Amino acid sequence: MEIINLLCKNLNLQRKELWIAWLKDKDAITRQRLSISKRSLKRCWWEKTFLNLLNEKARVLKTDWHNEPLAVWKNKGNTFTIRLRKKEEISWADKETIEKNIKEMSLWFPNTFWIQRFWKWNKNYKKALKYFSWEVSFSEDSYEVKFKLQAFWSMWFNEYVMIRWENKDFLIEGDIMVNWRNAFWTEVAVFQSNKLLHFDYWKEKENNIGKEYWEPSHYDWTSDYSEKRFPTGPVLWTEQLLCPNWSKAREYDEELLLSSNFLKHWAKISKKFNLYWFRRPLWITPEKLSWERDNWDLVLSFSLPTWSYASSFLSHILWNIDPKGCLENGLIIPRPSLLS
Repeated sequence: MEIINLLCKNLNLQRKELWIAWLKDKDAITRQRLSISKRSLKRCWWEKTFLNLLNEKARVLKTDWHNEPLAVWKNKGNTFTIRLRKKEEISWADKETIEKNIKEMSLWFPNTFWIQRFWKWNKNYKKALKYFSWEVSFSEDSYEVKFKLQAFWSMWFNEYVMIRWENKDFLIEGDIMVNWRNAFWTEVAVFQSNKLLHFDYWKEKENNIGKEYWEPSHYDWTSDYSEKRFPTGPVLWTEQLLCPNWSKAREYDEELLLSSNFLKHWAKISKKFNLYWFRRPLWITPEKLSWERDNWDLVLSFSLPTWSYASSFLSHILWNIDPKGCLENGLIIPRPSLLS
């Protein structure tokens, strides 16, 4: 966002004229893609000026022309190589525990949001709470406001998924299931008695426009459960899809609505900014996972789908080995129940 703000400020561009694949970690070696239209580029004195300014904050690796702008939902995933460095002597027992944790998390781990959403000391989440209470004006750029508001539902999704993880409720009656890790634009079904009750999400949503939340009312067909389907948790936007009222999964949804004060504060603001989203998959499986020892360092390689975080994977591997190190390196999963 620092790069985006630099370009907008110095080249008289609007935020909506710049398209990015997704946000990147600040403290990492990363590659990012950014696009701008020829029309916008002409307004800021063409390519040379644009690239010269961009080079002040980043190193341009490649440029090219294409037929459509980038968008966050077009990115299918990210690949990571992470080196865990030894700071002090590690016992063989701890080494074995780390590798045991990696093997367990290779099946799946909680799909929590990470510090990028909340910023240092959870500043974005705290700012979002002020928005809910109308203690601040909405004079900021709408993109910035929406980004801060995302911290609210991200934090409460973390609470939801971690409670399910701690209760070992990995798949329960009434879960809303999707057929892809990114969830949006996917086939949707309800899990019941080892069956999948399929329904048309967009048709049902259209019938419930303007409501704070709704549940499926009609199922088109039924199939056997498949492990290629993934359970989801609610994201606290307006027009939120909830699990069926008869189900155990709905009890979790209702508890989240109650604990977060969604209906009291969030619904009105989400409508003001036309904020809505789909449910988020609860569990993530790292793809192409491998690891090797380099003396006492551990080098991990893996891929994750878009909107999932490598930091969350590391946290679950290391928490019971080095809680102090996790705290020092920001590897504590942000959730409301842990905030002071």
